[in-house]
Amino acid sequence: MPTMTDKETGLPVVPLWINGELVTSAEAGTFPVFSAAQNKDVYLAQSADAGLAAKAAESAESAFQQWSNTPAASRRDIINRMKDLLTERKQELIAVQAEETSCSLSWAEFNIPYTTSTLAEIAARVTTACAGELPAISTQGVMGFVFKESIGPVLLIAPWNAGVVLATKSLASILGAGCSVVFKASELCPRTHHLLVELWIEAGVPPGVINVVQCRREDSPALTEALISHKAIRKVEFIGSASVGRIIASLSGKYLKPVLMELGGKCPSIVLDDLNDAQLEEAATKTIRYAFMNHGQVCFSCERIIVQRKISDRFIQLLKQKALDFPQAQGANTRIVSNAYNMLVDAEAKGARFILGKPEYLNETTLAPTLLTDVTKEMTIYDEESFGPSATIRIVEDDDEAIRVANETSYGLDAFVHTRDLKRALSMARRLEVGKLRVNGTTHEGKFQDCTIFLH
Repeated sequence: MPTMTDKETGLPVVPLWINGELVTSAEAGTFPVFSAAQNKDVYLAQSADAGLAAKAAESAESAFQQWSNTPAASRRDIINRMKDLLTERKQELIAVQAEETSCSLSWAEFNIPYTTSTLAEIAARVTTACAGELPAISTQGVMGFVFKESIGPVLLIAPWNAGVVLATKSLASILGAGCSVVFKASELCPRTHHLLVELWIEAGVPPGVINVVQCRREDSPALTEALISHKAIRKVEFIGSASVGRIIASLSGKYLKPVLMELGGKCPSIVLDDLNDAQLEEAATKTIRYAFMNHGQVCFSCERIIVQRKISDRFIQLLKQKALDFPQAQGANTRIVSNAYNMLVDAEAKGARFILGKPEYLNETTLAPTLLTDVTKEMTIYDEESFGPSATIRIVEDDDEAIRVANETSYGLDAFVHTRDLKRALSMARRLEVGKLRVNGTTHEGKFQDCTIFLH
């Protein structure tokens, strides 16, 4: 997409992208994109209103018919080209993510290979996922066919905290299924999201199949309802917080639109008492990494550490050591960091004990890392996602208590179990109320019996 510049400020302007064209509107106005790391505005972004949202939805509807009839193999090839372009434009993507969200370069870089491997997997499944079936029919001499048809234009609302991974994997799935899309980019990283769309277009996605809008945060409720209510939108996909997810689900129900959501987490890391010293140290390293990486601004961040009493003293000692050695990251903006800080203050006022750190700002958008214990249900941090560099510690007696404590949450995204006994981990997996269980980290990191279990 061609670049635009605001005459008054000299800042680049991120426009809307509708029906293959740049769209701006003096009436809708623009809003600044602030970099906390640089302490200045780095972009202006065109804000959308209900009228522009309708144009984006109509564009997606118009493009849908031809796109849905594109052979699945052709859509697969576009996803593979997108995968290659991500690698070719890696440095640009890293720089823009860091510029907008103030994340570390290492976090921005992590987004790229993670995304390309996800695209490779999605591309490999497109042709089979779109295939139909020949079901068994109860009536003799009758044959039935099941065809899988693209549902229609999809509204995608993606977040900022893993700006490349989450938006790209969703777009790949939507496009691979033969659907067009209205992509509501995050107001915190609109340039990152627009750059991804540029690459999709370069990969071969036709005009109108992807349309991009964004808006001021205060205008988001009205714009979101305008899109969900539009007759052209047939499905909604949302990735974000549980609080906003409740609103999206309510609106989708109001307008009878199916919705797919990936919400936040309060993920537990359960450390069992069968680990030897070396394995305990590795478990502590991984637990701190998942708790503090990207300033805790990760949906599967490990915010609850559940450790069995037999090894608790040694493990907590290791946690504190690993936490002190872990590289500091910066928060994205004052609103998000302030919410995390207020949770810590609330916990302290209600009797929580800090065994590492305290409620403390290192700068306006960075908190000191903290580990808390004696956390009770009266405290906000007990069961609300903090999105900050903090984790609570709970000591339990046995596996049954560990499972009960882990399940004491309104979330159910991920969980971690650290053990040398895979049978024990599998037994816990059947009882943990989560979508995915990571045993000893993830499948590519650990040194002993790593696996990931998906639960349905």
